[in-house]
Amino acid sequence: MSRSSDGPYARLHTRIMGHPPGAGVPLDTLPPPIRLMLMFRGVSAEMTLLRAGALVWPALNEAPEHRFGRVVAAQLADLAMRGHLWLSYGGEYEGPAGLVVTRHPDAPVPTDPEEALLLEVILGPEESVRLAGRTDGRAWDLLAELVHRRIKADGLAWHRRDRRRTRRLLLRMKQWMRSYAAPGVSWEEVTALHRHGYPYAVLFGIENGPGAWPAPPEEEVYLPSLLPVACTMAINGLRPPGEGA
Repeated sequence: MSRSSDGPYARLHTRIMGHPPGAGVPLDTLPPPIRLMLMFRGVSAEMTLLRAGALVWPALNEAPEHRFGRVVAAQLADLAMRGHLWLSYGGEYEGPAGLVVTRHPDAPVPTDPEEALLLEVILGPEESVRLAGRTDGRAWDLLAELVHRRIKADGLAWHRRDRRRTRRLLLRMKQWMRSYAAPGVSWEEVTALHRHGYPYAVLFGIENGPGAWPAPPEEEVYLPSLLPVACTMAINGLRPPGEGA
């Protein structure tokens, strides 16, 4: 059993605050923008969106069969914002079935195994694909298995107390994001904060509607609102409307 000072939760807390739990200034006493920026940077340094999504899975506001789609959408939004890919609509299908993923010609080589496998599952050797058509169930299973292996390697599969504390911290971040965005905030007010936070807004389902997290201008990066739906179609092998079974 890990000690509280060196377990997975303490490691995450130290990434965020620069000190272990119980030392220094409590996170929730900091002004919301500072608190959230520390959270976004610390969580991103410790885990992918895929892993964060697996940890908060039971609390996602989605039907169980849609949750993995939202988690994947959050990771794709992050990859798009970091210059790995483009998202667009095209081809014969409308709506989420027509969402296209295109590899950025100057994309950096992904260094995280989860991100690399996600790009392989979706794009394979192709430069551009229809996202909802990537319905290889075994490939999606392999991605989920890798994410869970990484969680085990982090120690969060074995140390239940640390897993609960990590999940609670991530869900507190969700509530802080909601409270921050509720009055209506423009992208330009704190661009760096909003850019770091947007993939987490997709993960938590607060990227659309009233009180949504600020979204980047389309000319900077296009992140369609139906991205989670297209991911769910791919993962669950759902056919476009009008096609037979």
